[in-house]
Amino acid sequence: MAYIVFGGLMAWGIYRRIRRSIGKQPLRQGRSIFRLVILCLVSVLIILTGFLLNPLILAGFGGGLLPGILLGFLGLKLTRFETTEEGHFYVPDTRIGVALSVLLTGRVIYRMIVLQGTVQAPGHHPPAGQSPLTYLIVGLTFGYYIVYSIGLIIHAHDRIKQQNALPPGNSV
Repeated sequence: MAYIVFGGLMAWGIYRRIRRSIGKQPLRQGRSIFRLVILCLVSVLIILTGFLLNPLILAGFGGGLLPGILLGFLGLKLTRFETTEEGHFYVPDTRIGVALSVLLTGRVIYRMIVLQGTVQAPGHHPPAGQSPLTYLIVGLTFGYYIVYSIGLIIHAHDRIKQQNALPPGNSV
């Protein structure tokens, strides 16, 4: 029963993550700040765990952060920003967000299957929560979304400044 509940929650999370990578999204500064804070806090926890438990976790996570940061800048460059009468919106590049979501989800599912012993995997596998490759993919994803969130916050702030600079009755 626990696997069904966990699987359902995971499927719902995947759906939400992929849905936010497709199509026009409202530009909400508060949501971006919240996401940034959560990602940074979890990143600090992963780094501390790497120092205390297994340095390979730290190496994997750090090895994923740099390319993730670069992907974040690319994602921001490919993002379109729009302002309509309904408000401010952004259209993220679908390919990067969906690819990262699928990569991370596939890795987590693979690790769950291997650790349960459902599939006989070749070679030695690290214990649960200590796979450097998994942390590399997590670092890649976190690096991307940290930079992307910062970019959305800056863009939303700039839009608010522009809107406040206009005389009443005009909009950007």
